[in-house]
Amino acid sequence: MIEVLRIGLGVVWFANLFFVLYPPNDYFGNFSALALSFAPVSFGGPGFPDYVAAHPLFFSWLIALVTGYLAFAFTLGLTTRIACFVGSFFSAVLFAIQVGTIFIFPGGTDVGEHPLYILISAVLLVGGAGRSLSLDAWLRSAWARYMASRPAVARPAVPSGWATPVTLSSRTLLTYFIAGTMISMGIGIGLIVSFPPQSTGAGPPAVLGPTTYENLSINIASNGWPQYSPANFTLHTGVVIFTIVDNDSPMNWTGCPCPVLGTVGGIEKINGTPVHIVSSNNVAHSFNVPDLNLAVYSPGGNITQFTVDITRTGQFVWLCVVPCGTGADPYNTPPMGVPGFMTGTITVV
Repeated sequence: MIEVLRIGLGVVWFANLFFVLYPPNDYFGNFSALALSFAPVSFGGPGFPDYVAAHPLFFSWLIALVTGYLAFAFTLGLTTRIACFVGSFFSAVLFAIQVGTIFIFPGGTDVGEHPLYILISAVLLVGGAGRSLSLDAWLRSAWARYMASRPAVARPAVPSGWATPVTLSSRTLLTYFIAGTMISMGIGIGLIVSFPPQSTGAGPPAVLGPTTYENLSINIASNGWPQYSPANFTLHTGVVIFTIVDNDSPMNWTGCPCPVLGTVGGIEKINGTPVHIVSSNNVAHSFNVPDLNLAVYSPGGNITQFTVDITRTGQFVWLCVVPCGTGADPYNTPPMGVPGFMTGTITVV
């Protein structure tokens, strides 16, 4: 059972690795925005998330490489004991950095997983994972067969008083494990507390290009359908600040994870409050542009604002994915998918 638990943990780390490597997620390209999305909920202030976002190459590859190592180490049972320490220390640092999301709902999913990863790693370490169904066991067996096949060689006696090899007990290993995990958690807390907010100087913060503004509204049309207005509009490349005034009624989209994607900082502001995950308790509509990897959510009766840095020209289709059709199937009946109501085009010049 210990080995099955070890393999299961490896599969979970492989799922995390799949997220990193899956091209549509653009993990490396969106890493800065993802890091910035933790700034509003970091109890140590936005200094460390800002620092991570400013150095995406180092931190994105560090997380990717550690994730890859843990996926292969646990699944294959290779350097299992080392993986238990590395996995726990890694989770402890990430948990400490992300702990601020405990106090928002819905919070970051990793916050709940990391303590469980630490607990499983402790069980694997004490339970002696890697003794069977693993490359560790196979390598030990192969080495023993190789040594047994060699001619016997007389070895000099160990002089009196020399140290003999030390085998650490499970209790000693667990002590090191707990101490190292606590130190790692302290390092994570120290990182987010010790980094001051990044100074932007005396003037206003710099932007990547010319800033334009686009105001959209959602109203009930004469036929009773909710309607975006305008549905078709033209923008210039650069930073665009969108404002959506949603005059529709509040709705509940049960089961929607509703993560904000593609915006500057990975956030949208609902009535001025920044969020990176929108509560499904009130999601009346959404504004999705698949070709720009943009997804934001509009609660009914609220004002939503978000910023997008558009670097490409062309014509892009936007659409609402929240089920708001008036027929028996709200996903496939009007106004869902109807141009001028719940879908339209953005022309970027």
